[in-house]
Amino acid sequence: MARVVRLPMPPAMLLTILLTTLLLFAAYLVAPDVVMLPMVLCLGVMVMLIAFTNTELTLYLVIMSTLLSPEIGIGGGSSEAGTTSSRGVTIRVDDILLTLVCLTWLFRMAVSKQLNLLRSTPINQPILWYWGASVLATTIGFYAGYVKSVYGFFFVLKYLEYFVMFYVIVNDIQDRATLRRYVTVLMFTCFVVSLVGWSQIASGDRVSAPFEGREGEPNTFGGYLVLLFAVALGMFFEDMDQKAKTRWLIMLGIILPPLAFTQSRSSYLAFIVVITCFIIYSSQKKVLIACCALGIVLAPFIAPKAVVDRIMFTFTQKQEEGQIAVGSMHVDTSTSDRLNQWKSALTVIFPNHPIIGRGVTGVGFMDAQYARVLAETGLIGLFAFLWLISRMLQVFKEGSRELEDGRLRGVALGGLCGLWGLLVHALGSNTFIIVRIMEPLMILLGLVMAALLIQRREKESIAKPLESACS
Repeated sequence: MARVVRLPMPPAMLLTILLTTLLLFAAYLVAPDVVMLPMVLCLGVMVMLIAFTNTELTLYLVIMSTLLSPEIGIGGGSSEAGTTSSRGVTIRVDDILLTLVCLTWLFRMAVSKQLNLLRSTPINQPILWYWGASVLATTIGFYAGYVKSVYGFFFVLKYLEYFVMFYVIVNDIQDRATLRRYVTVLMFTCFVVSLVGWSQIASGDRVSAPFEGREGEPNTFGGYLVLLFAVALGMFFEDMDQKAKTRWLIMLGIILPPLAFTQSRSSYLAFIVVITCFIIYSSQKKVLIACCALGIVLAPFIAPKAVVDRIMFTFTQKQEEGQIAVGSMHVDTSTSDRLNQWKSALTVIFPNHPIIGRGVTGVGFMDAQYARVLAETGLIGLFAFLWLISRMLQVFKEGSRELEDGRLRGVALGGLCGLWGLLVHALGSNTFIIVRIMEPLMILLGLVMAALLIQRREKESIAKPLESACS
């Protein structure tokens, strides 16, 4: 039975605050710089009021703002340089919203004296170890001079925000209807940004998410689309509602073209891994194998030239300084940079700082997740990170096997296959740091974990009266 939510203020007042918040946000997007700060302060107050009143409504705003919010660069390069080329901190509206939601949620929990009631989950300990290792490494690196400014601590705080988002969902959701509403908002956001991606295809440039600066960040957008494609495919296979199946099938068709035109080679590899994992974990193996065979046959005829050229560019770029030679061929400069980053992490930084690393941002810019974790937090941080990933995979796997609700089971299956894809995507990207990937991932993890807890609680409530009756 769904929980009845009693609002501490009249619905009309709540609606007024929500509409005012949206209007302030719209004004913020077009406001001159001189009124930006007052706009942000007013927006923050409104969001805190909504968050204290109705967490679900606020999280809707957070989910939509993840891909639909502007960015502000602080330190390093400008925001127009894109997140991967800047060594400063990139602040977006969703960062501000997420921070306000987390602080308000913690305050509300403290007021209601429920901070000691955080639900136990399989990822509690690895989260604590990974975040603790990041804090320790950054503190040591700061005093040793490797972390040049306080920006490293801002990154560490962003990691904490992702984890708190997970706990907000796990501790606040009490029924399946709410879970389904979150899934709907996630997919609606993906639908909107995919349409934006469609509008960019004709320009001939690489497709990127909205508000990514002048250069954009196609690799980030590709990782996000791979994850949400996996979720849509999982729901298509597992959802029992035939009308919903049609929606998910349409959604798959809407996601694929923007994903292809991101021209992100890491995302292409991640996509292949996602499909392979579906063949392994899904009950629809024959359908998938048949579709893959058909796709391989048709690929030479239907694959866009831009996609083929981007893949071949890895080995066909004109010889330039900085390329790595592989036999008689040369790897393009972008791939060579990433290989050099791996080499630097493994042969220069790690031997000198093997245990705790040089701290977050203490190794400069490094666009390779595992190399970055090893260089910044050493063996302790890498172990905690891999432990965290293994527990996340465990939660998704349990959800894909145990959940009785077909749609939520599909979300878990998609999350499982999508996470495997992101693990490959992370070979050439900071996948598990980027807010536009990590926030949806942690929301999906929280939804699956909440669904498992709700189902287990319901089964326990049914089992107890039966046990007492038998005794």
